[in-house]
Amino acid sequence: MAFCKENGLWPVYNHNRIHVVPPCTITDEEAREGLAILDRALSIADRYTDN
Repeated sequence: MAFCKENGLWPVYNHNRIHVVPPCTITDEEAREGLAILDRALSIADRYTDN
C-alpha cells in the first residue's frame, strides 16, 4: 500500500482485500495509470510470498 500511496493511488484495504473505487469522472488514461500503479505494487508484493 505504501508504494500505491507514494505514486498517487489511495486504495482502501482491509486484511487481504484491496478496493479501488475511482470517481465516475475518471478518464481512460487515469484508469490505465491507476491500474499500472496497482500492477507494480502487486509485483513488489509477490516478491515477499512463498509461491
